Amino acid sequence: MDLRFYLSRFLRQVHWFLLVVVVFAAAGFVAARVLPTVYVASALLVVESEQIPDALAQSTVQTQASEQLQIIEQRILARDKLLDVADRLRIYEVVRPGAERPLTAGEIVADMRSRVDINTTFDRGGSGRAQATLVRVSFDSPEAQLAAAVTNELVTLILEEDVAMRTVVARQTLEFFQQEVERLEQAMAERSGAILAFKEKNLSALPDSLEFRREELTRVQARVAELEREEAAISEQIDRLARLRSSTTAAATGEATAGTTGGVTTRDIRRDDLVTQLGFVTDEKARLEARVLELTTSISQTPGNAVLLEALEREYSNIRSQYDQAVSNRAKAETGETIEALSKGQRITVIEQAVAPDAPTKPNRPKIMAAGIGAGMMAGLGLVAVLEFLRGAVRRPADLTSALGITPLATLPYVPTLAEKRRNRMLAVGGVVILILTIVLGIWLVHTQVMPLDLIMENLRARLPLWMSL
Repeated sequence: MDLRFYLSRFLRQVHWFLLVVVVFAAAGFVAARVLPTVYVASALLVVESEQIPDALAQSTVQTQASEQLQIIEQRILARDKLLDVADRLRIYEVVRPGAERPLTAGEIVADMRSRVDINTTFDRGGSGRAQATLVRVSFDSPEAQLAAAVTNELVTLILEEDVAMRTVVARQTLEFFQQEVERLEQAMAERSGAILAFKEKNLSALPDSLEFRREELTRVQARVAELEREEAAISEQIDRLARLRSSTTAAATGEATAGTTGGVTTRDIRRDDLVTQLGFVTDEKARLEARVLELTTSISQTPGNAVLLEALEREYSNIRSQYDQAVSNRAKAETGETIEALSKGQRITVIEQAVAPDAPTKPNRPKIMAAGIGAGMMAGLGLVAVLEFLRGAVRRPADLTSALGITPLATLPYVPTLAEKRRNRMLAVGGVVILILTIVLGIWLVHTQVMPLDLIMENLRARLPLWMSL
């Protein structure tokens, strides 16, 4: 590669190279000046684990740290929250010069969300087990104090949301189990009343007195059989006395005259006693037969009543088990609410408060200007290469051989005179000077005849993204 040749060709087109470099450098300088200063303030939070061991007392809020932080982030970035923060801190109170109108609520919310950054990281120990959850909250603003103020306000909202969410969950858990205890108490009272009413209604046919009634039935049946024998014996005696009286009608008249007083014989008295005794026996037997029927009916009803009573008692037992469990859960919920009320459970605490940054985070003006110069140099080299390629002139023997297919014996370069060199140099310098003067004159005319440069800058800022233009 003939470096001297390429260097000479580059030097011949160096004015175009310098022109492009100047233009790009000017653009980089303008961009570095137009882009507003942005300060970023950040605060560091940490999610602390429960301060009381779970073996002693456990919080009723079992939300994972990652899930809780996601919920809090969505609540913080809600429309009402962001509008409230923007209004209280007066972030958008002043209308930008050159802006056609104030920002709408939707634009404010979109801009706030683009400027707020909530980044969650999980610090892991050597064993790979999660050790701590860190949360970095940041906000960018053209004013350092405002960036710090908004960041600290967001931190305050995060802490308030954390406490509110955990206490609300703990309180709702306690209220739920309190309602469960009251509901089960009422259900137990209803089932107990139903069991009592059933027992009162079927007092004589309950399963707990079945054996006693069976024994009573056996005794009563034996007594009825005994009374039947007594009744048969008395009836037989009465019949015998009646037959005896019929067979001795004639003799009975004499005996009645000689051996009785008032016309009543001993046989008649005996017969009247037997009739009275028979009546007593008959009444007792009827009463006992009625008792037998009653006992038989109650005994036959007992299995059905036993099934119904067992179902009622089983339902009562189930409700009682649920009630005992609900009482135990209510006690745990009360303990959990106390833990959250005293902030002894999992909580978010502040490690570093946001402070006003000493230096802006962006833009990096030297880097932008250097990028403009670098881009200008690349573009200038590209322009020189394109110009040389498009001209297609013969500049060295190799070009002649390549174009005509002949090998020259010798080449005589064109040697410009001193006057031609001066003229070419003056033309190049004059072209650059004229270009620079034209640019300066154009800027001056725009500033004086069209619009001042400061207003043009404000209009450019108004058309930039919202987070860059404030």
